[in-house]
Amino acid sequence: MTIREQCENLYKNAFGEDKAFDTMLFDLFFDNVEILQKDGIVAAMYFKIPCTLNFKNNKTPAYYIYAVTTHTDFRHKGLMSKLFNETQLEKDTLYFLKPSSEGVIAFYKQAGFKQIIGTREIADALIEVDDNFKRLSALCDKPQSTYPIMIKGNYGISKLTFEYTLE
Repeated sequence: MTIREQCENLYKNAFGEDKAFDTMLFDLFFDNVEILQKDGIVAAMYFKIPCTLNFKNNKTPAYYIYAVTTHTDFRHKGLMSKLFNETQLEKDTLYFLKPSSEGVIAFYKQAGFKQIIGTREIADALIEVDDNFKRLSALCDKPQSTYPIMIKGNYGISKLTFEYTLE
């Protein structure tokens, strides 16, 4: 089985299946998947999708961390922490994600993320995405006007505008 097929199966097992969305996600952003392998098996993965942070009209790189998952046979062994440590090295870069549930927030805090308010309304900090991301997001439900979001990076941000979530 190829790495892509393993990632697709891992994703489907963790997040369900929406064939149109899943196909577009992997076609557009498979090059942005970070993986950790154990014995030739993709044990942990996530998408690290490049975006731009526009904070008070100053633009810097950002990454949307999406679909964080670990193979059931490898959970609770520190693999995702290791993968994060090995793949989130860019300085002056904001990493952000929308937690899938309350239960994962503690893990993200241990990984250096802090919880702030995500919003579809205009704030001082805004995430800009490319047209491919916008096309993919159009297939998704939109969150409430505000929602929890986690960020990692040295920014004084308490509210982040991100209208193109993938849900």
